[in-house]
Amino acid sequence: MSKTRFARYNIGQVIRHRLYEMRGVIFDVDTSFAGTDGEPVPDGMAPRLVYRLFAEDDEIPYVACIAENDLEPDDSGEPISHPGIWALFDVREAGGYRRRRQLMN
Repeated sequence: MSKTRFARYNIGQVIRHRLYEMRGVIFDVDTSFAGTDGEPVPDGMAPRLVYRLFAEDDEIPYVACIAENDLEPDDSGEPISHPGIWALFDVREAGGYRRRRQLMN
């Protein structure tokens, strides 16, 4: 029997990496990541929660997949300048991101 897992962070939330100079906006959550390339979670091993995000550091924007334990909320209020954000999100007045009702192509 599998246990229900709840994500700590939300789609559209701005987060940062605990160790590295990286910030991003979450656009997807993978609740079944086992840490290998597409292989199922072995029996007895708990899957890790992994977030996909539009990320940026001091050099370039990129897409990242990062385990939940390596992330923390970013309360700086600074915008994320990744070009992929505008296809999926609208900017809220409070500075956060809300998923668009209609996706732009």
